[in-house]
Amino acid sequence: MENEKQIDLEKMLNVIVVVSAKDGRRFRGKLTQYDAHMNLVLEEVEELSKEAPAKHKLIMIKGGNVSSISV
Repeated sequence: MENEKQIDLEKMLNVIVVVSAKDGRRFRGKLTQYDAHMNLVLEEVEELSKEAPAKHKLIMIKGGNVSSISV
């Protein structure tokens, strides 16, 4: 399927990104690592929530749980 959009995560390395998870949560942090399955490692993360925003030093988001990634 050549017409599918490919995300070039290499260009997003060491950049602050916002990742939306399939369960509705959103995370903003620096993308430091990823793999072929789109598992993501974010550092200095802020969990964007209306209730109580949480801060995390390091998180990993499994690729199957990623809904979207934006800069």
